Amino acid sequence: MSIEETPYEPYKRYLLEIAYDGTNYSGWQIQPHRVAVQQRVQEILTKMYNGQPIHLIGSSRTDAGVHAQRFAASYLTPVRPDIPTDKILRAVNRQLPGDIKLRTVREVPLEFHARYDALGKAYTYVLNLGDPSPFTDRYTWRPIHRMDVEKIRAASQVLTGTHDYSSFVVERSLIDEAVRTIYRIDVQEFGQFCCVTFVGNGFLYKMIRCLMGALEAAGAGKLSPEAVRRILEACDRTVAPETAPPNGLFLMKVFYTPEERAGFKLENVPFY
Repeated sequence: MSIEETPYEPYKRYLLEIAYDGTNYSGWQIQPHRVAVQQRVQEILTKMYNGQPIHLIGSSRTDAGVHAQRFAASYLTPVRPDIPTDKILRAVNRQLPGDIKLRTVREVPLEFHARYDALGKAYTYVLNLGDPSPFTDRYTWRPIHRMDVEKIRAASQVLTGTHDYSSFVVERSLIDEAVRTIYRIDVQEFGQFCCVTFVGNGFLYKMIRCLMGALEAAGAGKLSPEAVRRILEACDRTVAPETAPPNGLFLMKVFYTPEERAGFKLENVPFY
């Protein structure tokens, strides 16, 4: 794969893992008249490289209001200044706002592509099954109806495998192919929180939020696993429940090796 064009001679490529609270952002990708996470990080990197314009290539997009623990993005460095990875990590974090931080910075091959070389991603959606709280409501969805976690778990198993997920995607007409593979869906409880983790080879626009709309309905006893299966097989968004809100969703990890993907396990709620 050829590398992207830059206004300077490319020297190295750095891969960043970025954590962010998406509440105040329009998502990862730069958009007109809105503030995006990509914009904030690029501005600082461009300043560090003496005004040479740095362009980050993200592993995917995240919607407005969605959070990330380890979003992946890479960029090509110029020859000068040659800034080591440890200094990038420290200096960028000093200048970033409190709701965005770099977790890791490492060198990867020049031909590496943050999106096309990804072998999968893990997302976690958090349901608050307890009392509302000003400290957790921005990171969770608190359903109106009482949830049965076992019903959520049973319905989730119907959604794993390789399928056409057209029933669980917004703006299907803009997508050429809706077939994806979800390797597993883990449903775990941590105190009052139910965390639903999706590990797959890729996800469509608002796909996980659409899936969570169905799983919430299953947890409320409104949909049986067989009903969820019929919705999946219908390949029709209009027969599925409404989309879950963005604030409970976290991109947990982007995988670049099969071992990373197979070994991923959620250890606690994403915002602790």
